[in-house]
Amino acid sequence: MSAPEMHPDLTATLAAAFPGRPVEDVTPLSGGFSGAALLAFVVDGAPYVAKRFPLDPSDPERVAREIACMRVASERGVAPRLHHADARTGVTIMDRIAGTPLRPTGDPTLLERVATTLRRLHDGPPFPRSPSRMDFLRSLDAQCAALAGVGLPAELVRTVDELERVSAPHAHAAPCHRDLNPNNVLVTADRVYLVDWTTAGAGDPFVDLAQLGIFAYPRPEQREALLEAYLGRLAGDDERARSRVARAIALAFYAAGFFFGGARLGGPPPADEEPRPLAEVLAAFGAAPERTHPGTVAAALLREVRREAQDVLRGRPLRP
Repeated sequence: MSAPEMHPDLTATLAAAFPGRPVEDVTPLSGGFSGAALLAFVVDGAPYVAKRFPLDPSDPERVAREIACMRVASERGVAPRLHHADARTGVTIMDRIAGTPLRPTGDPTLLERVATTLRRLHDGPPFPRSPSRMDFLRSLDAQCAALAGVGLPAELVRTVDELERVSAPHAHAAPCHRDLNPNNVLVTADRVYLVDWTTAGAGDPFVDLAQLGIFAYPRPEQREALLEAYLGRLAGDDERARSRVARAIALAFYAAGFFFGGARLGGPPPADEEPRPLAEVLAAFGAAPERTHPGTVAAALLREVRREAQDVLRGRPLRP
């Protein structure tokens, strides 16, 4: 089997990083929605991953920002060890972790390890500022319109704007991953690693927790246990209120992402399709993502956003 064709920047970086040493078992990996080129390879029996970031003229600082976040996270031990990073070419090399993606679980030991990993990230050195969630949504809105002729649902964008206004006075900026879907959380026998720092930056740590709660801790009692493991104590009323706002924001973030995924495939599901319960849709998507249209997941998430946001925006305001 011939080696895959590589971008010249990747070829040059591997040669410079491992001079005179054979690079073996080169295998392309999926770069997800980011469009990054990912390669798994082995040098002297050690497994690595090389990533070439797609350069974005509309956000020239994005690659340098992501690398800065990766470097801090690597030093904190919450991301794979970073061996090489070049913002000019957008190429990084890191350890390849033999872990499995985080899936729904009731394992209390694993929950503690996940919470400890997040605390270690959030308590670490600051991350650079990154585009706001509203900036991110507007970007996805424009991309959806270009791809499918229709942008994100106006209701979704409006709701996020309202939620951000509610949460802003109560959220402190911490170094955050900002996209903790299950494939970005790798579990090994004794560690939990976070990968793919494309959207990382200064943010609200409660939204990181809420993102985990959507996929890995879907039941309310699981999310409460995650919050208390993260805090290291019982949660107060204000912290529970912040968690509800953060959950609505996280649901909207992923609804927008799945609407974008649908746009890349040509558009959302048929307009007369009744949204199914979120837990049912996520279970089906987790079991066989290729059989579940992203628009179907987006519709279920949007319905949950409506329910959660209505409770938040019509309820009692958070106390400062």
